[in-house]
Amino acid sequence: MIPLNSLGVIDVGATDVADQDVLANALANVSRLELGNSYAVQRGSAFVNEYARTDINGQHSDGGPEDPNHLLGAFPTLLPYGKGGIETKRRVNVSYMEHSKRNLQYWDKRFRKDHHYIFQLFGVLQKRQVCSSAGLQMKRKDFYKHEAVISSLKPSDLLQAAGEESRRVPFSNEAVKNLRKHITSIRSKVMGTDESRVSIRSKIWSLTAQIGPPSLWITLNPSDTGDPIAQAFTGADIDLDKFIDTLGPNASTRSNAIASDPYAAAKYFHFIIDTILELLFGIKACGHGRIRRRPGIFGTMEAYIGAVEAQGRGTLHFHMIGWLKGAPTADRIRELLQEETFRAKLVRFIHSTIKSDIGGANAEQVRAMNREEAVSFSRPVDPRQSDYPTRSHQAEKRLARAVQVHRCTAEGCLKLVRGHLVCKRNAPFPLSEKDWIDEDGRWGSIRKYGYVNDWCPPLLQTVRANQDIKLITNGAETKDIAWYISKYVTKNQRNSSNVSALLAQRIAFHSRQERYSADIASRNKRLLQRCANTLSREQMFSAPEVIAYLMNVGDRKISHHFVSLYTNGIASALRKVYPGLRYKKYVHHCDNNCRIPSVNYYFLEGIGSLLMKCGKIPKPMMRWMLIR
Repeated sequence: MIPLNSLGVIDVGATDVADQDVLANALANVSRLELGNSYAVQRGSAFVNEYARTDINGQHSDGGPEDPNHLLGAFPTLLPYGKGGIETKRRVNVSYMEHSKRNLQYWDKRFRKDHHYIFQLFGVLQKRQVCSSAGLQMKRKDFYKHEAVISSLKPSDLLQAAGEESRRVPFSNEAVKNLRKHITSIRSKVMGTDESRVSIRSKIWSLTAQIGPPSLWITLNPSDTGDPIAQAFTGADIDLDKFIDTLGPNASTRSNAIASDPYAAAKYFHFIIDTILELLFGIKACGHGRIRRRPGIFGTMEAYIGAVEAQGRGTLHFHMIGWLKGAPTADRIRELLQEETFRAKLVRFIHSTIKSDIGGANAEQVRAMNREEAVSFSRPVDPRQSDYPTRSHQAEKRLARAVQVHRCTAEGCLKLVRGHLVCKRNAPFPLSEKDWIDEDGRWGSIRKYGYVNDWCPPLLQTVRANQDIKLITNGAETKDIAWYISKYVTKNQRNSSNVSALLAQRIAFHSRQERYSADIASRNKRLLQRCANTLSREQMFSAPEVIAYLMNVGDRKISHHFVSLYTNGIASALRKVYPGLRYKKYVHHCDNNCRIPSVNYYFLEGIGSLLMKCGKIPKPMMRWMLIR
């Protein structure tokens, strides 16, 4: 007899409970009779090992009843008879990640629809990456210097740091600084962490230095609950070639289908974004640094960098910046903006690609328009029809009224500033009777109602969902957008948590567990792992986000391939060969002499100018990344 119960639990990892306490509570809650012969599966006192089991020959096995594979017993309905688990005996060993991807694509969809299963896989992969990253961090020379200090940390040190963190003042304890530094370095190599996402900023600086400032800022919010293509991914019986919206499924059925199948939601989102990049923007990253380009709706796009973000209800949307081929440098734009003919060209570009006016309607007329609720459950107007211009114009007005009119709400955009509720998106937006741009790069499109977001007509009619588009005209905007895309867009999950306070609890637990361990290296490695895992457990992910990580598509889309230059290693090697080389400070600047923040470097005099001058490096390293 194996009774299975669904329980609500707190602290499922038992992170703050010692092994002895876990066993004591288990014994207290189970009678002597139940611990006897009534149960085929009895409780143990140790945590389940999440790594692969091996036999005496070193081959993967299921572990047997004494040490079972961590998935076989936890999901008997997904893996019946204890067969088919990940990292069990097979003719050809398959990695954990690859086997996870295969299971998510299983024909009956049972794996991808079990939310506990996908989060378990994600948690195991994160912890394995933490262990691997911690092992590498332990081998770094700068860790050897801090090893003794870190091992002497006490919970009281972290509690003091927690108070400093809540007051937003620098840490006074050097040991705490070093611990946080090494934890950040470890987590930067772990998928889904805030530290790994911030690396997008360095890539933006790199492309800006090599190509020039970006030209466009675009936000896309595909409607997974409304688009019939998303329903097709869930398996709904929809004929996309002869689509009729009245045949269903209805809105409730569509929402339930997407909510129960996060794999379909993630697959739809990434399919739509990749299709837009390739067919509408005319650029496709083919891997290994190869890029295929052709003219798109904005001209020829040279490069792009985008980040995937989950909204409050878990759906995904996309923020990206794009570099247009042949766009002037920031210095040159500043000169050209003084010319009337160049400004006229930009006005024509704005008129054709960016709109914020719904058929010339003012505020009262827009509010009086009928707003269609299920406008995304449709297909674009067929351009082969004879009356396409008229039908297209009408469709654009309906779509703009339904998805582009901004509504300020306390749950969405309103924030309290000095006792007043203010829209964080700065609505209402400035009104204008015409498209315009001035000598300083400020611009605007026709807008007669202050709560209408900008949109691109081809994008709106294709995606049939909310979007935003901005023209970037100066270096200051590049800096602001780079900061936005790497901080706000990446959704720092610990804004409401005091990291030092969390680590204080972990240090206390670590001290109890390791009080008899004399191996300082092993003790410190476990400390780094426990601290990094503690912070990971404080993050929130939606199921489509987790699916994207398991499918190895991640949380970003980048056209170029980047190679990291680890200047410390270069400097050490050069100092050994050329002891007379000296350090010299270099600060990289934009084309318009606007200093890029956090790109200060100390290079050895003699190679600094080679690496930094005008963003150029030797030809064998054509693609590069600046490292802080």
